[in-house]
Amino acid sequence: MTGVQFGELPYLKQERKVLSYVYSPDGKRAAAGLENGKLVVYSTSTWETLWTLEGHRYSVNSIVYSFDSNQMASGSIDGTVRLWNFQSGTCNHVLNGHGAGVTSVAYSPQGDHVASTSDDTTVRLWDVQTGKCRQICVGHTAEVLGVIFSPEGRQIASYGLDCTIRLWDIENEKCHHVLRGHEYGVESVTYSPQGAQVASCSEESTVRLWDVVTGECRHILTDHREWVSSVMFSPNGNQLVSAGFDTSARLWDVERGVCLHTLDGHSSIVHCVVFSSQGDLIASASFDKTVRLWDAKTGVCRQTLTGHSESVSSVVFSPKGDQLASISDDMTIRLWNVGTGMSRHISSRHNDPIRQVRSSPKGNHIVTCSDDRTVRIWDMETGLCRQTLRGHSSYVYSVSYSPQGDQIASASEDETVRLWNAETGACTYTLTGHHELVYSVAYSPQGDQLASASWDCTVRLWDVRSGECSHIMIGHVELVSGIVYSPNGNRILSYSNDSTLRIWDPKTGVCIHALAGHSDVIISVAYSPQGDRVVSGSRDTTARVWDVGTGECRLIFSHDAAVHSLAYSPKGNQIASGGEDGSVKVWDAGAGFCISTLAGHTNEVVKIVYSSRGDAVISASWDKSVRLWDVKPGRCRAVIQDYKDWVRDIDWIEASGVNYLVAGCSDGSVGMWQVKSNQGHCQVSLRWMHTRTELDVMDATIPNEQGLSQLDKQLLMQRGAASEPEHRLRALSKKVATMASMVSKAPSENVVEKSDMIVSEMEGKSQQRAEQMKDLFHRILHSGPGFW
Repeated sequence: MTGVQFGELPYLKQERKVLSYVYSPDGKRAAAGLENGKLVVYSTSTWETLWTLEGHRYSVNSIVYSFDSNQMASGSIDGTVRLWNFQSGTCNHVLNGHGAGVTSVAYSPQGDHVASTSDDTTVRLWDVQTGKCRQICVGHTAEVLGVIFSPEGRQIASYGLDCTIRLWDIENEKCHHVLRGHEYGVESVTYSPQGAQVASCSEESTVRLWDVVTGECRHILTDHREWVSSVMFSPNGNQLVSAGFDTSARLWDVERGVCLHTLDGHSSIVHCVVFSSQGDLIASASFDKTVRLWDAKTGVCRQTLTGHSESVSSVVFSPKGDQLASISDDMTIRLWNVGTGMSRHISSRHNDPIRQVRSSPKGNHIVTCSDDRTVRIWDMETGLCRQTLRGHSSYVYSVSYSPQGDQIASASEDETVRLWNAETGACTYTLTGHHELVYSVAYSPQGDQLASASWDCTVRLWDVRSGECSHIMIGHVELVSGIVYSPNGNRILSYSNDSTLRIWDPKTGVCIHALAGHSDVIISVAYSPQGDRVVSGSRDTTARVWDVGTGECRLIFSHDAAVHSLAYSPKGNQIASGGEDGSVKVWDAGAGFCISTLAGHTNEVVKIVYSSRGDAVISASWDKSVRLWDVKPGRCRAVIQDYKDWVRDIDWIEASGVNYLVAGCSDGSVGMWQVKSNQGHCQVSLRWMHTRTELDVMDATIPNEQGLSQLDKQLLMQRGAASEPEHRLRALSKKVATMASMVSKAPSENVVEKSDMIVSEMEGKSQQRAEQMKDLFHRILHSGPGFW
C-alpha cells in the first residue's frame, strides 16, 4: 500500500476540479462545488454522498450554507445563483439577473438574504423566501470578486479589481463608504468578529485595516514582499493572519499593527490561511502541495500534511475545529483529523535516534532530545508536538525539565548547554565553557542551579537565572558520563569512565568523596529516596551500594554481564538492575540478596524505572521491547513489542490517578501507553505514537482488519491495504467445503466448472489468494474424499 498517514481520513475523489468547499454550521454536512457545475453534498459522519446537485451549466465558484444549516446557496460562472433545500435536496430558487459569471455568494446572519457578486461589476441582494432581487448595488468599475456580511447583518462589504472596498448599508440601500488606498485589485476582505473593522489584502503586497464607522485606514501592514492572497481575523479579533505569494504567512497584532510571527516553511505560494474556531491553530494551503498547521500563539509549525499531488488552493476547518479539509488541483478533497483521537496525528517524529525522554513536573508535557539536533515538546494528552526547539548544531544527548516546569535544559555534542523557555520555546541562554561534548544535565531540586557533565572531564554548575557558571568541578581524569542531584539538593553525584564516582558540595564545588572500587567504566547510578545511599553499575558486571556520608561501599551485587541500568524503589527498600545479558534483577537494598530475576529480554536492558507505587518495574531493552514486571511474584505482566528499533529511554508518568508509559526509540519515534491494572490483570493501550509518517508495507494487505472505524477501513481500501471482509472469506470457505462433497458425487468436469466460478470471485482481489484457491481446488479434485 502507498503512504497512509495517521490522522488522514479517506480522501474524496471528484470527477472534476474542486473550486469551492464548505462545512454546514452544525458540522453535519459538507459540500463541494465542481468545475463541471455539479455540487456534491456529504455526510460528515460517514463521508457518504447525500446528494449530487445538478443545475448549473458551468463551474460553481462559490457555495455557502445558511446559518441554520437548512439551505445552501451556490454561485456559478453561468451567471446564476441557486438556493438548495437540504431536507429534499432540491433547488428552491434560481436567481437570474447578473449579466456575467457569479464570483461569490454570502448569507446574511439572519438567513433572510443572500448577497452575490459578479464579473458584471454589480452586487445583488436577494430575498431568500421569494427568490426576488431586492437591491442592485452599483458603483464598482471592474469585476467584483467577493462579498461578506457584517457580523450583525446590517452591512455588506464588497471588493474587486477596481482596487476598492465598498461598504453598503442594507436598510438605506446606499454605499456608506468607499475604501481607497490599494493600488491593485483587492483579493480578500474580512470583518472583525466585533464588526468594527475590516481587513483587506491586495496584489501590491499590503494588508490594510479599516475603521467601519469612519472609513479611515488605521494600519497599513507592509511586511509581505509579494502579492497577498488571503486574510482572516482570529475568533477574538485580536490577531490577523495573512497569506502571501512570498511563500510565507504572517500573524499580526491588530491593535498595534505589528507583525508577531512570520510563518515560514512553505516552498511556494501560500494561497489560503484560516483560523480554527478555537483560535489556537492556523492552517495554510500552498502551491507546494502541502498544508501546514501552526500554533497561533507561538507561530511554530506543528504539522505538515502531505498527500496532494498538485497545488493546494484552499483549506477549511470544521465548525468544531477537530477536522480540516484541503482542496487541491488534483481533483481531491483530503480530510485530516486535527483533534485528540488516539494515534491519529500526522507524525512530527525526530529524524534520528532519540537520546532521552522526560516528563514535565505537572505531567502534561513530554520532552525529547535527539541526534537530529532538536528538542521537542509533546502534549501528553494529544500527542501533538507543541514546540520544536532548534539551535544546537550537533547531537543533543540530554534534556531535563526544571522542577517548576517553566524551563528546559539541553546538552549537546556542540559543547554547549541551552536553556529554553518551556512555554514559548525561546532559547534564553546558551551556556558555553565546556571544551568537549556535554553528555548530561540535571537541575537541582530547588530549580535554581543546573549541573552539566562533559567529556572534558569536568562538571560545571550554572545559575539558571543569569546563565553564569558558578563552579567548575575538576577531579575526574576521564570523560564524565553523568550527574545526579541528591533528593534534598545538598549533594551532587558524578560518574566517569575513570571507574570512580565523586560526591560534590554544590554550594562550594568541593569534592567530598571519591568513590573507588569498580574496575571498569561506570554506566549508571541512582540515589536512594532518602539520599543516604547511591548505587552504581559498571561494565565490571557489578553494582555497588555506597554510603553517601562516609563514602564506604556497603553492598556489591553481581550480574553475568555489564550493569547498564539501575533504579531505587520509591520506598528505598529495593534496587532493580538491568544487565547487558538481558536480565532484570530485583535486590533487597538493605541485606543485598536477590529477590527475583526477571527473564525475558533478549538483549541489553538500557533503562529501568519503578512505578510510582513501587509494585511494578518497567524495563526497556535493545531487543525492541518494553516489559512491565510484577515485583512480588516476579512475573512479566505485559510486553510492548511494537517498536521498530532499539528502545533508548522510558519514563513513567502518573497524572490524575492514571499511569502512563512513554518511550523513545533509535528510529526517532516516541509513543505513550496507558497502563491499567484490574483484578491482577494488566492492560496496556496505545494512546499515541509518532513514528514514520507512512506505513512502508509492500505487497501486503491487512486481512480481517479489526478495531478500525468505517472511515479508517475506507481509507485503507482506497490505498489497497485492506482485504475483503471476513464474512466474504467465510462464504468462500463454505464453498470450498462444498467441493469436498462434490468430488464424490459429481463428475470431474462439473467440479472443475464450479471451481472456476469460485476462483473467478477472487480475481482482482488478491492474485496470491486466487492462486492458493486454485491449488486447493486442484488438490481436492485429485485427492477425492481422502483429502479431508
